[in-house]
Amino acid sequence: MGQNMRAIFIGAAILSIVFAFALPACARPPIDLPPEIPVGCLMAPSAAPAWGPNLIKAVQIGAEAVNSQNGIKGKPLKLIFQDEGPTPATSLYAAHKLVEESRVQVIIGGTTSEDVMVLGPYAESKGVLLVSPSATSSTLSNYGWSKWVFRIPPGDSLQGGVVAKIIKEKGYKKIAMLVQDSVYGKGIESTTREFLRGLAEVMITVKYDPAKLSYLAELNAIKDKNPDCILHAGYYDDGAVIYEQALKTGMDSIPWVAVDGVYDMPLDRYIDAARFMEKAVTGTVPVPDRKSQTYLDFAERYRALYGFDPTIFCDTAYDSVNILAAAIREAGVYQGSAIRDAFLLAGTGYHGASGVITFNQSGERQAGIYGIWKVEVEGTQYKFKVTGQPVNFTRSGM
Repeated sequence: MGQNMRAIFIGAAILSIVFAFALPACARPPIDLPPEIPVGCLMAPSAAPAWGPNLIKAVQIGAEAVNSQNGIKGKPLKLIFQDEGPTPATSLYAAHKLVEESRVQVIIGGTTSEDVMVLGPYAESKGVLLVSPSATSSTLSNYGWSKWVFRIPPGDSLQGGVVAKIIKEKGYKKIAMLVQDSVYGKGIESTTREFLRGLAEVMITVKYDPAKLSYLAELNAIKDKNPDCILHAGYYDDGAVIYEQALKTGMDSIPWVAVDGVYDMPLDRYIDAARFMEKAVTGTVPVPDRKSQTYLDFAERYRALYGFDPTIFCDTAYDSVNILAAAIREAGVYQGSAIRDAFLLAGTGYHGASGVITFNQSGERQAGIYGIWKVEVEGTQYKFKVTGQPVNFTRSGM
């Protein structure tokens, strides 16, 4: 209780400081492109590698690629990093520093949908473009500020359709949903439910607090319903606890379908969770266009520098930089609103590392490529493996 209250007070203090400076939106007058074009980068270097440091690597390779091609009208991109920290409140404070101290007009970052939910109103108030390489909740399209926030990965309105496709093809009829009580978790739940209408019965939906240490009550409530399949939507840290406890309660005999939030969990740190996933879990994850020359060139450079393949959302982080560079080039000025308008044009039929990208007016991608993953044992190690052919999914659905 003490830690929770402390977190609440800290978050409230940070929010009050930031919004004290968040004056009503007023576009700054257009200025010529500066000698170095600043791009704020809001990421978490201390997060798990796939969700922080690896995204930073991808953004750096993207800037390197742009600058090696004479930059933007001869002027290089300059990446300015701020650690977004562990919560939406710390992410917002870091964004404030980028805007007020570094005077950026564009930010790449906001790695979770929860972060973007807080960052969006601030970006609008300051006339700053926000480009997220990894936020996927489709509810982020539903606000006045949404036009200031572009999400490069395909959204959960698409991923929910891929989940429903798996459930349909497996013939599951009685479904239980265990979802994080967050923008992300509830978004997956609502879109999957919509795609399953008339195909399967959702017997129970349990929304859980990701900060809990035990989910036995939630798991037992689901087990009592005797479902054919359990949909889980959460992140890897709470997912690890859920899977460890599900293994102990004998729920590895029930098929589970998970989504991208648990993909690239550091399995060596969560052996019981890995054991459970190997037995029971099939998952979905956005994947790059591995036939694209853009991706092949990016992946080759990534491997040359770091000795391993790009991980989840590295392709979309790389695309973030390149679409942003095209937008700044098209705008011809360093002003958030002008770059925002040009970004929508640049992101129409753009052939990126993550596939062909087109956005709607609310900054949401209209199609995506998904892989179906399992956890497998290789020697003594558990590893994620994307199996079979990728699934191309569009707004037209199944």
